[in-house]
Amino acid sequence: MNLFDHSRRLSRRSLLTLAGGAAVATAAGIGLAQSASAASAASSATGYGIDYSDASLTAGSVAAAGYGFVCRYLSWLPNSKVLTLSEAQALTAAGLGIVSNWESDGLQSWQSSVPSDPYSQGAGHATEAQRQALANGMPSSRPIYFSVDFDLQPSMYSALNSYFDGVASVIGRSRTGAYGGYHVIRELFDSGKIAWGWQTYAWSGGNWDSRAQLRQVQNDITVAGHDADLDQAMAADFGQWGGKGGGGGGVILPSWPNITDGMTGPSVQAAQYLLRYHGASITADGQFGPATLAATKTFQSAHGLGVDGQIGPQTWSALIVQVQQGSTGDDVRAAQVELNRFGYGLAVDGSFGSGTDSAARAFQSAHGLGVDGQVGPQTWQMLVGTGNGASGGGTVAPPWPNVIDGDTGNNVLAAQYLLRYHGASITADGQFGPATLTATKTFQSAHGLGVDGQIGPQTWSALIVQVQQGSTGDDVRAAQVELNKFGYGLAVDGSFGSGTDSAARAFQSAHGLGVDGQVGPQTWQMLVGS
Repeated sequence: MNLFDHSRRLSRRSLLTLAGGAAVATAAGIGLAQSASAASAASSATGYGIDYSDASLTAGSVAAAGYGFVCRYLSWLPNSKVLTLSEAQALTAAGLGIVSNWESDGLQSWQSSVPSDPYSQGAGHATEAQRQALANGMPSSRPIYFSVDFDLQPSMYSALNSYFDGVASVIGRSRTGAYGGYHVIRELFDSGKIAWGWQTYAWSGGNWDSRAQLRQVQNDITVAGHDADLDQAMAADFGQWGGKGGGGGGVILPSWPNITDGMTGPSVQAAQYLLRYHGASITADGQFGPATLAATKTFQSAHGLGVDGQIGPQTWSALIVQVQQGSTGDDVRAAQVELNRFGYGLAVDGSFGSGTDSAARAFQSAHGLGVDGQVGPQTWQMLVGTGNGASGGGTVAPPWPNVIDGDTGNNVLAAQYLLRYHGASITADGQFGPATLTATKTFQSAHGLGVDGQIGPQTWSALIVQVQQGSTGDDVRAAQVELNKFGYGLAVDGSFGSGTDSAARAFQSAHGLGVDGQVGPQTWQMLVGS
């Protein structure tokens, strides 16, 4: 259910109001249920849900109608139609899964004029979408779909891809989804811009992309007297969270690990094979050395990521490629290497045959994932993040936080000191106000980042500077502020002396990092994100 104008869609469908508010849908079309109770049973059994913008539709009514999930909206506030925490709690209490979807008139306006910087628009939308979704209780591993709710023309594909690159720069490629017609979904999957697809029958001409985990199969049904649209789940995991779905049957995915220079092991080798798949000329030997470091930085630069040479959550999300029976190449070798960590004994030959398919299905079954034999985003994350796939400092760093206008505290203060180090004339007072907003946008523009004024993963990665004993200045003050979050009681004097060195080493030791006293990228991320 579009938050805005459905007039363009109405000419493409026949309207159907269903007795009892439910329908039985098939790939061939929509058929009326024989009764309300039959419709309820069918919708529960076959994985149907609804999307709607009328927040007065109660969770109890949706569950009573037999649906298993809802797709609910995020958008710019204030907006009475978006999901709230209290509604999310009621939905999950009723056993309903929730799918998060961002829909903004900012994309609707593309029909009259495509923006000059769609990457920044995507990053801005994703930042606000993630903020709202997390505030509503969505687990940080779950995807967010972004609506392309009009008949987008091929001439806009370049801008479309740039927009979704901006989205992925904030939430990671493995969590990036799109809603749209067949041609939009196909383009985004083919271009590697999304891991999740919610395809509407509108603008699709009867075509369905088999990669889409969700389908919107009918508009304008009635549920308990309210307008809604009918959706069909095409996979066990379609991005749902909460309720009975809870993110793939309640599975909690491990964090993506940080793989860094000097580390060794199968996850290093898997990353090397994925870099080779993306064009790097390196040896996949399981040792993270200078060639792998250079290839990682080249990949990060080409994909608009923070260039730090570390294979962390954002880089993993961009590297992974869905593979399945019939796939061949270095991407398959990467999956085979990871599967062999769990004892499957596959030949790492780059051929996804019946043996690899059986191993993938066995792994999925053992780890509570949907069993389809496809190594997609969720299976990749479970494979790479489970256990110790690399040694030599495999500590998982937390995600970089988003620091935005109106925030206060140590992370704001540290960011202000880093902005000052990079030339901003602002006061470091721990309050994110107009001057800090302007300085952030100026820094982002100067460094080729999406200009949204929010200090998120890409901006943090560009702001941080390695500091160590003997360093002086505002960059050191930023590190001292962050260390003081953990009780070290340092004077924030900008002088990296023996006291700051001791605090840095103690922090590194306590958090499983390499202990060298240098506040480099991994230590910064652990400091800022913890």
